[in-house]
Amino acid sequence: MRAAPVQAARKPARTGPAGSADSPSEEAPAANRVTAADIEELARRLLDPVSRLIRADMRRGRERTGRLYDGRR
Repeated sequence: MRAAPVQAARKPARTGPAGSADSPSEEAPAANRVTAADIEELARRLLDPVSRLIRADMRRGRERTGRLYDGRR
């Protein structure tokens, strides 16, 4: 039985602790960059739907245990 030939893996071209590129022009294309304002807008848009889902899940948990109200209010 012959062993399969083994080839060395190629190292990635990026360096640094976070895998950042050497020059800023090689980072991400302009279409893929996310600004702090974009993150803030996304967080504001997600806040209502996510909080609604969390409240519904908590309500279902109370209904399962037979406690329709939280008791703290």
